[in-house]
Amino acid sequence: MVITIPGAKVIATAHDVLVKFDNSLITLQAKTDDLTVFEGARLLVANGGTVTWSFPLGTQEVLDSFCSVTGISPI
Repeated sequence: MVITIPGAKVIATAHDVLVKFDNSLITLQAKTDDLTVFEGARLLVANGGTVTWSFPLGTQEVLDSFCSVTGISPI
């Protein structure tokens, strides 16, 4: 599934997530086991041990679609 949000594209599968930033060579990647979704803040947080990043998911619809594809339950 590809979710387009302002400034980036989120590519999500049941096992991996990529965040590709528009007009940039930067791509964030994480396994879904390392991800947490915070529903109130609509925030995706990756914590792979030594590397941590977070990314806003924008709308509730985007959050719901993302959680549906990845199987992650938001907290």
